[in-house]
Amino acid sequence: MTWIVVLIFFALPMAAGAAVRLLSPAQRWLRLLLSFSGAFVVSVVFLHMLPELYEEEGAMIGAWVLGGFLLQVVLEFFSEGIEHGHIHVHAGHSHALPWITLASLCLHSFTEGMPFADPEVSGNIPFLAGVVLHKVPMAIALATVLLRSGVPSASSWLMLVLFALAAPLGIGSGMLAGDWMDGHFLHRMLGLAIGMLLHIGTTIIFESAPDHRFNAARFVAVVVGVALAALAVH
Repeated sequence: MTWIVVLIFFALPMAAGAAVRLLSPAQRWLRLLLSFSGAFVVSVVFLHMLPELYEEEGAMIGAWVLGGFLLQVVLEFFSEGIEHGHIHVHAGHSHALPWITLASLCLHSFTEGMPFADPEVSGNIPFLAGVVLHKVPMAIALATVLLRSGVPSASSWLMLVLFALAAPLGIGSGMLAGDWMDGHFLHRMLGLAIGMLLHIGTTIIFESAPDHRFNAARFVAVVVGVALAALAVH
């Protein structure tokens, strides 16, 4: 199952790059996907992942969850919120900006991938689905920024390949680290990843529209996301 997860995490950014160049998906649909994915992943975390993690690790795991939340705050200072679908392209900026953005996104994906080295996590379909749903709009946003920034096609694909490799490298690093560190290591990395996802998911729900207003379509997307997550974890 772990190798299937590696393949999924690598293939998604490449598919997103192709979709952005060939289909030019409308921002309205991207925002609805963001609302659905944010609601789904937050619901899976609160209803399933956090209770089990606290039961296994105790109250101290909360420090890792909080650490992940704060780490995401720092990363978004450099990524400008691509993790939750924000697409910012500033005229006159050099091509160094996408590389800074890419480094932040790669660190995010690397950290997020590490807990999937644990077979129990990689085989947890609801959590895997939540992370995958979060990565789809994230990859589309990155591909869109690269396209609108005027980055040459070859460099854009190179950046997408590097981003696509980040999560698999995180999984591989988690496997290696899990072999020589104590058995709690991957649980702590899961706590870190959950904290990051909580920051992203809650931001998506409340800020996925330019006017920050909770319209009917987004409300339906959130309700459907919560309902499907509740069904998936029971």
